[in-house]
Amino acid sequence: MKNKIVYEQPLNERMRSWLRLEHLFNCVDYRLKGLSDWDSRSAVEGVLEIFEFVSRNDIKAELIKDLEHHLKQLQRWREMPQVDDNLLNQLLEKLHNFLDALISLERPFSQGFQEHHLLNSIQQRCSIPGGTCRFDLPAYHHWLQRNAKARHADLLEWLSSFTPLREANELNLYLTRQNALPSSEIAVGGFFQAKLNTQTAFQIIRITLPQDALYYPEMSGGKHRITLRFLEHRQLRDKPIQTEQDVSFELCCCGAALA
Repeated sequence: MKNKIVYEQPLNERMRSWLRLEHLFNCVDYRLKGLSDWDSRSAVEGVLEIFEFVSRNDIKAELIKDLEHHLKQLQRWREMPQVDDNLLNQLLEKLHNFLDALISLERPFSQGFQEHHLLNSIQQRCSIPGGTCRFDLPAYHHWLQRNAKARHADLLEWLSSFTPLREANELNLYLTRQNALPSSEIAVGGFFQAKLNTQTAFQIIRITLPQDALYYPEMSGGKHRITLRFLEHRQLRDKPIQTEQDVSFELCCCGAALA
């Protein structure tokens, strides 16, 4: 959104994982635009962060559960006369395709990396400050001296291992974010609290503010209520304090009705 800032707060651990995973892929996308060896270094670090993240979490099973939930929800929408059938059919087809792709995976997302000597060597040194410099990893230094096109091709190949996961997560987050309408609210003296409908499985709080706003939201929430405090820095070196003025903002609580 132009001239707007959207802040998000996940309401459960699973949604935290999906937002972090989205963030990691977006970081790598940005780093892939660069042509220097330093850009490639940053991209490799991002790829290894994704590898470490998916290695530590049961990503496949959790994502399948979420997609199946969306599938049931969309199938119920078929009965609503105001629904755009073409869009609904497109979403259902994507859901079926991504579910099939995830279910058909016979090995962990990270297995290909475990068999890759160079990536393993880089990963082992990444936890050491300066541990991937040229004298520590001459093989890595050699790879970084290849032309930008060749490095880019390698990076895309390494990322392709995560394509089913990324596409499924993007659709999962899109459907979650779209499953709500924003409301205009006012935080009196920078404070706002609201009860949540316990019949809805809320996943994310989204707050939209003008880009030039002097404050930002600190959010917390659970199944029953959400709490917002709008904070500002009087001086950047000082601890932020709650703003004293009333704050107008857009609130969106994203989720789906419980089955």
